[in-house]
Amino acid sequence: MAQVKGILVNDGGAPARIINFTAGEAISAGEALAVSGAGEVKLCGQSLGGTAPSSDGTMPIAGFALTDAASGGMVSVVTGSGVVVYAMCKNCVAGDALSVGATAGTLDDSTADTVEHCAIALEVNTTDGGALTKVLVV
Repeated sequence: MAQVKGILVNDGGAPARIINFTAGEAISAGEALAVSGAGEVKLCGQSLGGTAPSSDGTMPIAGFALTDAASGGMVSVVTGSGVVVYAMCKNCVAGDALSVGATAGTLDDSTADTVEHCAIALEVNTTDGGALTKVLVV
């Protein structure tokens, strides 16, 4: 059984679910995930076709990895809105609207003006490479 990394902070009574999927690639807890055409989850963004979500506001995020998983293994995914999780983010401050940026599976505020956001940062993270950051999923 995969070890839960403690990314789920509080579901606040929100309609959150934890669903198990097959990982279509190596996944780390806290990364944003999307469902591929094969029914597996992959990192949201680049691994689903080479680009971040489209500028029309379509966000293919299914949820956030609760556990680490190897490709082909099972990964638990936290889904729903109103949930507070530690998600993989980079370069954000509290209150920033976040969406998937250029790095697959990682949220940042660089595309929040052109792509519908999926989370709001609840703390500061100045890490360029990405680190787990408390966010509110919207």
